[in-house]
Amino acid sequence: MLDLDADITGLRGADYNPRKISEADLASLARSIETLGLVKPLIVRGDLLVAGHQRTRALRSLGVTRAAVYRLDSATTVYDEVRFNQLHNGTGLDAGDEAARIDGGFPALGWHVIDPSRVRANFRGKLAGVRDEIAVLINRYGPWGGVVATRQGEVIHAAQYALSAFLTHSPLTVHVLDDDKIPYARAALGVDYGVFDYSGIERHTYIQTLAQMTRLRESSTLDKKSRLYDGFVIPAAEASPTTRFLDFGSGHADYAKAMRRRGFHFDDVELFRRIAGANAIDSRSVHAMIDKLCASLAVGPYDAVVCDAVLNSVDSAQAEGAVMTTLNALTKLGGRIFISGRPRERLVDNTRETKRNPQHHRRLVEFVDQDGFTALFRAGHWFFQRYHGKAEVQPLCERFGFRVDVHKHGNGAWQAVATKVRQLPADEVRAALRFEFNQPLGDGVSLGRAEDVIRAVELHPSRRPAA
Repeated sequence: MLDLDADITGLRGADYNPRKISEADLASLARSIETLGLVKPLIVRGDLLVAGHQRTRALRSLGVTRAAVYRLDSATTVYDEVRFNQLHNGTGLDAGDEAARIDGGFPALGWHVIDPSRVRANFRGKLAGVRDEIAVLINRYGPWGGVVATRQGEVIHAAQYALSAFLTHSPLTVHVLDDDKIPYARAALGVDYGVFDYSGIERHTYIQTLAQMTRLRESSTLDKKSRLYDGFVIPAAEASPTTRFLDFGSGHADYAKAMRRRGFHFDDVELFRRIAGANAIDSRSVHAMIDKLCASLAVGPYDAVVCDAVLNSVDSAQAEGAVMTTLNALTKLGGRIFISGRPRERLVDNTRETKRNPQHHRRLVEFVDQDGFTALFRAGHWFFQRYHGKAEVQPLCERFGFRVDVHKHGNGAWQAVATKVRQLPADEVRAALRFEFNQPLGDGVSLGRAEDVIRAVELHPSRRPAA
């Protein structure tokens, strides 16, 4: 329900709000609101501020106690609250090709609620995924957003929401500005006040197991093949059949099992291996894999370590560093690692989609923070993905003692092959192994195998990390 004059004094912020804003940006936002007014409704459920946290801070700094609010009903799911929180900013992600207008213009300034049939626009423009997500929330909860327009009816902000309102036959809330404010509004409303910052969100790393893909199975409809394995790992194994491989973060181990069936030496470790058909961790299998890892390390570090689609599923910069340091510890000097991940450029390419792609839709609308992480709310927890830009891969490898030999950066994924050229300091290795092999598994249970792995890595002086 839309309330254009709601009391906002008692609203409390949501713990999951991932937006942060500097004092300078907050002051700029306040100046924008002071000049233009609040041009999009805040979104609330009861006394909970679901979306519009920075706008509310700015309003309060100006002494404003009443503002336009869209009230969600009590049945709103937490998942949808989070999407509202993110898409409240996403409604301003105009691609520039919408050409959205309101037929007939407006006789007066301020708020108007109009019939969506008056919208005229380019409905084949970019950001199809954004429109689709907005439409889903409109269909569930009603006309929660709004646009900004001129007296003549030109939509100058949140055009994607106007298109979504038309497509869902939903009433459209419009804030009309006077002509003399339009130049300032175009500039001020195009500024992204604040940034996404997921560093303060609670993490349950074992939830990242939801990213595990099924490979080489008739039952799987997506991701049957691994570009890293097919393009790099398998040819390397065939060229050197005696190479000792480890697949670290092997997921369901489809490729590792296939390589073992072909007679190659392929150990694998997955710290969050799930029980088939369930979201529970298969602790017995995990411990058995670690036992085998420790026994194999008695022979020495591995000739080659595969880490396929793991670096994109870490949930923090610390976790990424722990994975890379662990790869260094498990690989012999002169040995190679085979790694892959998701390209940050893909997020940019997704915004160019002019129609929904059913295969990619779940990840079409994401908001990346300064460290390259996105966050979605799934199964009652935050689920993270790390995206790497093309220029990030080589420095990442070099920082952890590897020289990049091959780097392929495609639209859907990137792959790299790198040679270990440097041992890392002992204290860094031990800290990383404790991070990786003591991870919590939920319900207060920890994996608790770090000291076993540390002993195995340091069993002989020739294999100890640099002091």
